[in-house]
Amino acid sequence: MVALATVLVAATGCGEDDVRYSDAKIVDQLNLEQTKNGYTIDGNLFCEVSAKLLNDAAEVEAAEEKDDLGLVISSREGNAGVSGVPVFAPECGEKADEKLNRLDPPPKE
Repeated sequence: MVALATVLVAATGCGEDDVRYSDAKIVDQLNLEQTKNGYTIDGNLFCEVSAKLLNDAAEVEAAEEKDDLGLVISSREGNAGVSGVPVFAPECGEKADEKLNRLDPPPKE
């Protein structure tokens, strides 16, 4: 059991650097406008997201684990994301997903 844990730790610790995006970078990428409860995407009140932006993979993963409504939207690599606030229109999730994907490096072929 200890050997397996050692292998898993070694495998996850190799190769890739941790990626973290600032709030400012996410705000700019999604064209977020501040509201009293969080932000809206492109000023659309049906596209409101939480004030707590998800700046790295650990924050995205933690938010996804608590998300019962499927409102966490993350980049392709899961390095950044936002949590939609109900009522969150489906097209808002698609728009956020597309914009967040631009943060991550292009996939290797």
